[in-house]
Amino acid sequence: MSTPEHRWPAGAVVTGAGRGLGRQISALLVRRGYQVLVADVDEDAAKGAAAELGERAEAMVVDVRDEAAVLAARDRVVEWAGRLDVWVNNAGVLVTGPVWEHDEQQRRRVLEVNALGTINGTLAAVEAMRATGGGHVINIASLAGLSAVPGEGVYAASKHAVMGFSLSAVADLRAAKIKDIHISCVCPDGIWTPMLHDRLDDPGAALSFSGRLLQPEEVVEAVDELLDKPRLVTAVPGWRGTVCRVGDVFPALGLAGLPVMTARGRRVQRKLLRKRR
Repeated sequence: MSTPEHRWPAGAVVTGAGRGLGRQISALLVRRGYQVLVADVDEDAAKGAAAELGERAEAMVVDVRDEAAVLAARDRVVEWAGRLDVWVNNAGVLVTGPVWEHDEQQRRRVLEVNALGTINGTLAAVEAMRATGGGHVINIASLAGLSAVPGEGVYAASKHAVMGFSLSAVADLRAAKIKDIHISCVCPDGIWTPMLHDRLDDPGAALSFSGRLLQPEEVVEAVDELLDKPRLVTAVPGWRGTVCRVGDVFPALGLAGLPVMTARGRRVQRKLLRKRR
């Protein structure tokens, strides 16, 4: 993947960039010399992040479920920076609890933001990158895209869709002899961001707390490495990705181990809740 020093100016888009992980990924790209479109459905959050990041950042309100809005973001960064080199699909939402407890509106929102939003962003980016000689799409998936997740079934479905679409899109690109467009999936464990801050007393989110909670900086570091050396799938941490893949190969074994991991997650939640109080 070419760096900004080799291809200047370089434009980037990060969705869900108003806060949390998206904001920090935007900061990484600014440090690397990209001109970054900070895209978020929350206008105030997007403007605040862009103002903090300086003149190489610009805010734009984007609902990733809306293809027209996504295409407008794509066109804006091409107009501003001259070319789109990096697109990070980070926007995501989470609902928790047994799968039968979510109403249609909740299910639709999770699937549309997480899965359709990623599809919209990837396709918009690929179209621009094909016209200008390549680029890199980074899709923030989850370990929930690699395994079963009790309490987060609809979220897991959306992230499995991200993984299936991303890898299939790469296969289509390579079948079309397009080798200069990369798509990378990052699959983090639970990240200590606003998505989990309010889930400490939520048993449906327990599995997200069953490992070592990641700091956003750890995922940003993985993205930084991918910008230099694209990979199809990167689990963070790697060992948890291995556990998830073993569970996929032996699903009965994986399901049998989930109650133990969920119980551990509940203990971590209670511990963190006591500290907060």
